[in-house]
Amino acid sequence: MNRSFASWIADHPGRAVVVTGLLGLLPLFGLGFAFFLPGAVPALVTLVRGPRTGVMVAAGATLLLALAMWAIGRPVPVGLIYSVWVLGPPLALGLLLRRTDSLSLALQVAVLAGVAMVVLLHLTLGDPARFWAPFVRDLAEEMQRRGLPMDLEQDGLVETLAQTLWGWVTVLTVLLAMCALFLARWWQARAAGQAGRFGAEFQQLRIGVVLGGAAAVSIVASLLSERPLVDDLARLFMGALMIVGLAAAHRFKAAGRLGGAWLGLIYVLLVIVAPVMVAALAGWGFVDNWLRSRGAAQGT
Repeated sequence: MNRSFASWIADHPGRAVVVTGLLGLLPLFGLGFAFFLPGAVPALVTLVRGPRTGVMVAAGATLLLALAMWAIGRPVPVGLIYSVWVLGPPLALGLLLRRTDSLSLALQVAVLAGVAMVVLLHLTLGDPARFWAPFVRDLAEEMQRRGLPMDLEQDGLVETLAQTLWGWVTVLTVLLAMCALFLARWWQARAAGQAGRFGAEFQQLRIGVVLGGAAAVSIVASLLSERPLVDDLARLFMGALMIVGLAAAHRFKAAGRLGGAWLGLIYVLLVIVAPVMVAALAGWGFVDNWLRSRGAAQGT
């Protein structure tokens, strides 16, 4: 998105509503990678024009998406829930970023909100395997009807998926919200003619000593135990540390300590061998976060 397009969105709330609605329809047509795009628009409007306009854009887009769901034969409540999920968290983080001007604080709050979400889901809805197993079995049957080769029942994936879905839903929510916020911040910088502002901010991301310590405890506890809640918390912290690791990689690239080809390879490997790269980036992110957080605490 160039400067003129970002300004075109931010300066006209009506256009922002339409663009948000259109972007929100993309995942419904198989473009799953676009889940974070609609939330970036109300976040951008919030950053540029203020909370009231941002909320109005999100509300208008929610109405459009609910109507779109109704038009394609799906229940209106499904459209409302979907809209709240993709628009609500980026909007809230945009409000926070406008007040504090700190991407790191936004990430920390997102992680804390994710922790609260995981704990609340486990406490209120109970055993994730029992809750999700019927839905996962329905998915397995649908895959078989469509002739897909994977047999979830035979491969034992029904229980595995059902047991971990609370964590994955939370991780996905946090990551989508942060990606939307990053895009909104980049758009804002472009619209203001400050092309390098977002990069400089992103490269300094950290979650702090307290959350870094909590991440280490949860990940180690997950390796030593088989408690679903602990495993879900570990997944959430791994996702947050992965973001910090990517920020460190970009900082090394900006400082000339990492070549552009290597940075590109990191992103390629994130797609090809995601589990390995997520673990590697999370490890890098943990070390980088700890060193910089301790340095900041000591004033160095």
